[in-house]
Amino acid sequence: MIRNYIKNTSKLLIINGTIGVLPIILCMILSEFISASTAIYISSAVGLFFSLLIYHLIGRGGSLLLLLASTLLLIILGISTLIPSINIPQGMLPFYIEIGIIIIASVILYEKRKIKKLFLKRNSSHYDKDLMYSIDSGAIYSRLIQVLCIPHFIITSLIIIFTSPLGKVTDLILLHILPPAILFIAIIISQIGLTLLLSLSSKIEKIPILNEKGEVVDKKYSFEKHYYKNMYINPVIRIAVISNGLLFLSRRSENANFNPDKIDLPMESYLRYEENLEEGVNRTMRRFFPNEDKLEPRFSIKYRFKTEETNRLIYLYILYIEDDKLLCTPKFRDGKLWTFQQIETNLDKNFFGECFEKEYDQLKEAALISEEYKKIN
Repeated sequence: MIRNYIKNTSKLLIINGTIGVLPIILCMILSEFISASTAIYISSAVGLFFSLLIYHLIGRGGSLLLLLASTLLLIILGISTLIPSINIPQGMLPFYIEIGIIIIASVILYEKRKIKKLFLKRNSSHYDKDLMYSIDSGAIYSRLIQVLCIPHFIITSLIIIFTSPLGKVTDLILLHILPPAILFIAIIISQIGLTLLLSLSSKIEKIPILNEKGEVVDKKYSFEKHYYKNMYINPVIRIAVISNGLLFLSRRSENANFNPDKIDLPMESYLRYEENLEEGVNRTMRRFFPNEDKLEPRFSIKYRFKTEETNRLIYLYILYIEDDKLLCTPKFRDGKLWTFQQIETNLDKNFFGECFEKEYDQLKEAALISEEYKKIN
């Protein structure tokens, strides 16, 4: 348990975009003890090393964009120290670096679309999801840095303009302590936010994304399916109920993302991420029949269903019930047993769910075979 906690915390720290400013913090602190130029060279080397390390660990993740930008800023400062005409006043390096990081954060935040277009143009044949995520998350972290650094920059600038020279205590606090402290606070705030987000996201249902072969290639939060509609293939479990040759149907929820308020099979559920079919079927059955552990639906068919609203790989199961009293539960909205003649009278009239109309012939055949089998036995 402790090992998993450490592993999750380490992962969160790596994807925390604000750790990208650590080389800058290091430079600010080192400049208090060694020359500004040496502090810049050391911090630039550290930034390059960690850029390569994080790229190796997580690819183009959330922390890489700000780390590269911070390292680039330090490299530019390092080059400027080699130009004799450029001189950084003693003790002002942390404040100058803070100005630089504010500029970088502003560019990332306000020019996010242009940055994306630039990379998309260079890689027009391939959409890099990780790179786009890195840019988006970098913009979020840049906003946090702006919110914390800009007030300090404005206040410090006004004090320098109207109160010169600064007193020792004021100089120490404004130009030496606060610049790295503010960036440390940004890292801590981001880490707390990511930890809370991880805790929340672990409780949100995730559903798998399938490729054309039916293999799991990704996952999405269940609430996202309303937005991506038929862009991705999702596995869906549907369970029909047949009782004494009759088909039990109920009304779909009026809030359903697909075919709301239509008459349909009584049980349907998205298969959850990292859940197998047996687990998904059992979970669905417990939801509607919490006290009946002996009911066992039988697998019928698997088929692909795609419209403008949804894209599904459907696993159809059939539950045969002798005692129809089990169906008298408020869990089934407007549920009732239908004869096949009643159903056929209402087919193709936008009365039933679209999936049900596709499954109808298979279900009718299964019901007839079941009744014939009972007559023989």
